[in-house]
Amino acid sequence: FNDEDIVALDLATGNIAIYLDGSDIGLTTSAADIDAFTILEDGSILMSFLGAPFVSGLGTVDDSDIIRFIPTSLGTTTSGVFSIYFDGSDVGLSNNSEDIDALALLSDGRILISTTGSFSVPGASGNDEDLIAFTPTSLGGFTSGSWAIYFDGSDVGLGTSSSEDVNSVKVDEDGNIYLSTIGNYAVSGLNG
Repeated sequence: FNDEDIVALDLATGNIAIYLDGSDIGLTTSAADIDAFTILEDGSILMSFLGAPFVSGLGTVDDSDIIRFIPTSLGTTTSGVFSIYFDGSDVGLSNNSEDIDALALLSDGRILISTTGSFSVPGASGNDEDLIAFTPTSLGGFTSGSWAIYFDGSDVGLGTSSSEDVNSVKVDEDGNIYLSTIGNYAVSGLNG
């Protein structure tokens, strides 16, 4: 597997298989490494990249953008089309530290993101251990909407070390937040 792929774990068998083969759809450079993704109920995949790769049908996209992939097939013969879902530069994500490295879509349509470093957007600023929520009024090539802090990692003890950068997130139907960090973490009563 490569870092432009998405793999799936079958919990019943323990087998891992290719879910999305990035090389099949032109994601072949290190800039095209997927560093954030979420799978939507309709089967499409929202993703952001480590760098600024060329994406078929879109041209060069930034690491603060979210791209939507609509598959016609998945697995070892992945195919489909890309579209721009969220243009980060339209809504204030323009610094090098504002690379999206975690994302989730909430049931009300808000987009949760974390960035690789500190961020400052209209209405919110924070660090890489935080989550910000974007409430869209429009999406795509002309993205607009508003920002708000969703989760301040320092409130629970994250951010005391550079390894506590949040790099994946999921929010369940009860509002519980599941996080991963890039390295070791230590919060009140828990470390790993």
